[in-house]
Amino acid sequence: MTYFGHYNTLYLSKPAGLFYLPNTFLMTSPFAYLKHVREEFTHIVWPTNRTATSHTLVVIGIALAIAFVVGGFDYLFGSIVSRIVGG
Repeated sequence: MTYFGHYNTLYLSKPAGLFYLPNTFLMTSPFAYLKHVREEFTHIVWPTNRTATSHTLVVIGIALAIAFVVGGFDYLFGSIVSRIVGG
């Protein structure tokens, strides 16, 4: 941040915050874009088979647990509503 003026008025020399994008993100051609994509793929660290399998099983387990909880609430509230309505 830079201060200019007589009364210490704050003027920003460049946009700050979340939406500031420097000119390095401009795509000049589709080939340049694909070149940058290829360079970024070299930075990816792929998980091992064991890690991928264990994470997949954790996600499936959590999904099943949530399904049972939601199903239990659905059964509970459905039975309460059917007793109130009389059906």
